[in-house]
Amino acid sequence: MPIFMIDFTQRTKLDTELKYLKQWNNLTAGGVRRDCCDYFVNNFRYPNFFLTKSCSQSLELAMLILDLPPESEVILPSYAFLALANAVALRNLKCVFVDCEKETMNIDVNAVESAISEKTRAIITLNYGGVACDYDKIHAICKKHNLILIEDNAHGIRAKYKDQWLGSMGDISTISFDSLKNITCVEGGGIVINNTEFFDRFKTAYLMGSNKNDFDEGKALFYEWKGLGSNHVLAEPLAYILLAQLTESEMIVNSFQKKWKTYYNFLKPLEDRDFIELAKVPSYSQHNGHIFWIKTADLEERSELINFLRNHRITCAFHYSPLHTSEYGKKVGLFRGEDLNTTIESSRLIRLPIYHALGEDEISYVVSKIFEFYHTPFTEKDA
Repeated sequence: MPIFMIDFTQRTKLDTELKYLKQWNNLTAGGVRRDCCDYFVNNFRYPNFFLTKSCSQSLELAMLILDLPPESEVILPSYAFLALANAVALRNLKCVFVDCEKETMNIDVNAVESAISEKTRAIITLNYGGVACDYDKIHAICKKHNLILIEDNAHGIRAKYKDQWLGSMGDISTISFDSLKNITCVEGGGIVINNTEFFDRFKTAYLMGSNKNDFDEGKALFYEWKGLGSNHVLAEPLAYILLAQLTESEMIVNSFQKKWKTYYNFLKPLEDRDFIELAKVPSYSQHNGHIFWIKTADLEERSELINFLRNHRITCAFHYSPLHTSEYGKKVGLFRGEDLNTTIESSRLIRLPIYHALGEDEISYVVSKIFEFYHTPFTEKDA
């Protein structure tokens, strides 16, 4: 048994962060934020990129600039973080929750098509665990019904759909850099305006609802209030931490992917014997190893396994509760279609520890205890 508890998660930390932070106040104000934004434009071929204080704020900003009529319907997965639903409800729009896929926990594309009504104006997708949704099908639905797509790519930095980086799939896409993400600045987010139709509205909302951008460029005589907006700019010290991590982001994500693969190889024999189920990554997705999850037989077995692992100094966690069955979800939204997977599958899912500093010996220990729970011998050579 390890002397210390194996945490469920730890923030990605790099020695270079302090080196970058020491430059604070020595460079032009805002310059490091521009460097972070340029990194995404240059490396991921985004048309633009802007830092925000959080991915939740990015989602709220996205819904603000869409400027949809009240009571418009927005389709989103019920298996998702509540920030997606908050962004919709804050604009007095109707949340239309739909089912998820069993194997990926991403939004069920077939359920999306069935949920569209004459009031539907937009769809929000979530790339769960850094695994891409089926965007060819989703884009076809959006084109057919003239719908706007918001891509919540909170989990998906450096992940791809086919040969295209996630974060470029939506008319507007969002990213998270909070402490739980592979690449983190402790708390922060980003937004990409892939559809230039929304760019002017975005600039106003991003800059406190003002025409500051035009004023700075000499295109306006006065600095004035032009519309709704807020203070979205990421604090400069956090941008230094982010830039340090972006510089080494390929190494960090490779580390997560390696740990994900180690877990998968070690645990595959338990799936082959029908004790657990493992995540399935579609051929169109190049994931980033952000989450490693397994599924137990049912909720009771999940609780027993979590308690068993905790007693052996291993911290695990379940994840989202269905939004459509929550008290507030019933008030501001509805579930359309059949709940074939969301409630059942979310009650079976356990996330295992995965983070940059996690060692292979710790992964081996976690796996060995899962095998022990199922009364099955484990040897690494069997993987």
